[in-house]
Amino acid sequence: MAVTLPKILVTFTQLATSFIQRSARGIAVLIVRDDTAGTGKTFFQYGDATQVSDTEFTPANQQYIKDALSFGPLRVSVVKIKTADDLAAAAAIFTQYEKTGWVTFAEGSSDDWSDLSSWIKAQETAYKSWKAVCFKATAPDSMHIVNLSNEKVTFADTRGEASGEKYCASLAGLLASCNVEQGATNKLCPNLTRVAVPEDPDTVVGAGKFLLINDDDEVRVGVDVNALTTTNGTTLTEDMKYIETVEAMDMLRDDITATFRDEYLGKYRNSKANQMLFISAVNYYFDTLAAAASNYVLNPDHDNKAGIDVTAQRNAWIGSGKAEAADWDDATVMATPFKRMVYLAGDVQILGCMGGLEFAVTLM
Repeated sequence: MAVTLPKILVTFTQLATSFIQRSARGIAVLIVRDDTAGTGKTFFQYGDATQVSDTEFTPANQQYIKDALSFGPLRVSVVKIKTADDLAAAAAIFTQYEKTGWVTFAEGSSDDWSDLSSWIKAQETAYKSWKAVCFKATAPDSMHIVNLSNEKVTFADTRGEASGEKYCASLAGLLASCNVEQGATNKLCPNLTRVAVPEDPDTVVGAGKFLLINDDDEVRVGVDVNALTTTNGTTLTEDMKYIETVEAMDMLRDDITATFRDEYLGKYRNSKANQMLFISAVNYYFDTLAAAASNYVLNPDHDNKAGIDVTAQRNAWIGSGKAEAADWDDATVMATPFKRMVYLAGDVQILGCMGGLEFAVTLM
């Protein structure tokens, strides 16, 4: 049976209704340096701690893997590299098996965090949704990097006090277990009893540094901030400094891109009519995400809409040598698709979870 345009609508409907379910638990990708002979394998996928081999890794690395699993992510994918190997060796392995995930080192060095920050930024340029947990990386300035900054953490087990980077495996598991419905803010860290917190935590968090905080006898995530610090008010906004927002953004982009690729690309002529049919399906997807059934991923009080990007399409014609396109009205631009390219733009408002309360009470 031939593929027809209504199938796109069905695909978007399925994606919208499963949005929360698909985002409920993500993947942690843990890079461990380990010269244990084991089976000779370099990549492992674990769903729970009982699956972790006690002959494949050192006891310390086994513990890091179990730490990540303790938060209940979808899975922890473990990349086993030699002691002298670097991120490039690990990435060559895990990118064969995973398309996205929270990447970190079990015991990273400053060079590892620098390399991981650079790698994530390269993935951003390629529109890939990889994310990373780093420890005190130097000015990462990226919405896809979480930069843990607690100098010391105290584990609830016999490990006791340790340097902060030893919690990166746990944090990758914690963040992978969160979703666009609940986020990471105030998330409990049950495997810790205490953390070192700087004197002015608000300033630290405002600089794009991720902090765990002490809450009586518990340790919790302070706020789900990522490492983005540079904003421009359009493509990089204040809202994008929050992990929860970026998770939703990435899934929206991945869903729309994959649906266009699988259901539309190469199958339909690039006419305005076909573009509008695709846009209608995208807008239906947005409407569903703004419905109660999806727990309001998008704000139902905002006009979440996609449409033809008139400016981009006009500039494409001008850039190709058609100078008169500068004088076309918007309707003419929309009716004149540029060769084989589809230029679309969207305006949506992603809702974040409640993160604070101000409650003024007046007594009469």
